[in-house]
Amino acid sequence: MTPSEPHRDRAIALSTVRHKDGVSILRVFTREHGVIGCLVREGTKGPRRARNLHAPLSLLELIGLRVMKGDLYKFDRTERPLPQERTLQDIPRSAVAMFLSELVLKTVESDAPHPALFDAMWRTAVALETESSCARLHLAFLVEAVQVEGLKPDAPVAPPVGAGRFNLATAEWEQGPPIGDDFLSPSEATAFLRIQGTEIDEVKSQPLPADVRNQLVLQHVHYLQLHLSSPRDLKSWDVLRTVLAD
Repeated sequence: MTPSEPHRDRAIALSTVRHKDGVSILRVFTREHGVIGCLVREGTKGPRRARNLHAPLSLLELIGLRVMKGDLYKFDRTERPLPQERTLQDIPRSAVAMFLSELVLKTVESDAPHPALFDAMWRTAVALETESSCARLHLAFLVEAVQVEGLKPDAPVAPPVGAGRFNLATAEWEQGPPIGDDFLSPSEATAFLRIQGTEIDEVKSQPLPADVRNQLVLQHVHYLQLHLSSPRDLKSWDVLRTVLAD
């Protein structure tokens, strides 16, 4: 980039919320700033409206990104480094995109940079568009998210003698029954711990039954939210689970 060229910020679209007529708030995940809100003018029709409305997980380059006021940003224009027609048109891929976008919105605190997590999500969005199968991409992203955020548990895979549950909040084995969302049974915890540190390509190719995959997804979501923010339901999960049902 030459000195005369405007600065470009890579961003991943998460959601668009109508603010008032012709104006919306585009929530994006950026590498430098984390999750931020950008004021965009939609236009009323034609190419300008299409240019300013972005589907979840759209990969963007924001030209001239700057603070507008408070925690609200604006930019001059966007460019798309990768056409994402398959992600937009294919129902399973769109469902994965919606799930991952909502996951970041409800897990990552606003204005808190997570560059390694951003890079992982960018790679996942590219894979969602270019790879032949998308059935395990969301699980692969969750496993990678635990790794890059430095949250990989140090606990042994097998339960110690006397342990009756694994506490997701402390990432430790404990005595007592696995009652409540924060606790996994020994068999559940063993599966959860075994997949940690697995190569991402291996996670994508593992022939997991749908119920096992779904259980691992929910466990990872809860684990990440416990350690990065607070647990919140993901409305897009039921749709994704139904669409990807084997």
